[in-house]
Amino acid sequence: MFTTSVICSLRRELTGFTPRRWQGTTLARSVTMAPRLHGSPQSRSPLVNWGALEMGVALEMAPSRPSNHPFGQVPFLVDGDVEIFESGAILLYLADAYGGADTAVKRAKTTKWVMWANSELDGLCFGAVPGDHRVKGTQMNNPGIRSVAVLEKLLGQCEWIVDDTFSVADVAIGSYLNYVPIFFPAANLSATPNICAYMLKCASRPKFGEAFGEEHANLVRQKATAWLGRR
Repeated sequence: MFTTSVICSLRRELTGFTPRRWQGTTLARSVTMAPRLHGSPQSRSPLVNWGALEMGVALEMAPSRPSNHPFGQVPFLVDGDVEIFESGAILLYLADAYGGADTAVKRAKTTKWVMWANSELDGLCFGAVPGDHRVKGTQMNNPGIRSVAVLEKLLGQCEWIVDDTFSVADVAIGSYLNYVPIFFPAANLSATPNICAYMLKCASRPKFGEAFGEEHANLVRQKATAWLGRR
């Protein structure tokens, strides 16, 4: 859960969504009772909502507490007898159960990127270090950092991270990147135009605005467009 109050108007009510297909892939199983997500707009819950919306998974939103989360945090997903915490783990579960990523090979393509987003991109975006989750400052404006440079190069070679097809990998990576202009209004990512263009594509997806709120999406689009215009 984010430990800062510096989030711009992410207060919208998150409700259930109409099931549909993920990029033409039939849902792995029919939705009977909606998975229940304990969350709040001020946490990483919207990341899960975005992924669910893109997959066409209807989520029943529940208060942050009480829940069975062992650490009392959000997001926390309950789907029948399954209970999951950590946003990345929830994304991967939904992709497996409902999004068609239901084989070891398919899971391998996305799992590595979701794990990378949680373990490394998080710190690059927010300046946090292991064991200290305070927001300190972004490093995404420094292309001299190897991981930033590699991501910039990679995003210049593809439209989406996995097989040029939108997936939970993009949900994880795009969500973290698109928090940067929210937390750090003075950040300037113009030195990484491929990352900026990717952020703009993610924020322009209708389901992104539905999950994070149109104010959040508009701010990201404005910032990314401005950064690209400085090239």
